Amino acid sequence: MSITESQKIVWEDEYSVGVKLIDDQHKMFFSIINELVEAINNKIDKETITGILEQLVQYKKFHFATEERYFKEFNYENTDDHMARHREFNAHLKKIKEKNDGDMLTLSFDLVDFIEDWFVKHILNIDQQYKECFRSHGLK
Repeated sequence: MSITESQKIVWEDEYSVGVKLIDDQHKMFFSIINELVEAINNKIDKETITGILEQLVQYKKFHFATEERYFKEFNYENTDDHMARHREFNAHLKKIKEKNDGDMLTLSFDLVDFIEDWFVKHILNIDQQYKECFRSHGLK
């Protein structure tokens, strides 16, 4: 069982929200996901994969906190909806982890599938909605 090179997540210009800080965070998220894909493909040990998964979880917390701080600071009109989507992501992530408790390989595959799909759709559809708000408040 392996994930192909083509399943790596690649940054595209269309993902940009026009705010360097947020785009850089999104790119870092992609990098961590790709590190997990690489570890799976190279059959890296469980300890290393666990470390990458923890890095992914911690970076997700950091990134969501960054967005949510600006939502509040700028009085972003879709704050409640966007934060609800972050909570849904967290709940789904927890469900995947519980379902695959002890099976690191299946957990890794399920997380990569879920996160790649969710994250790309989220950036393209939901994050694009705050683009103008953030930029109008001086974020570039």
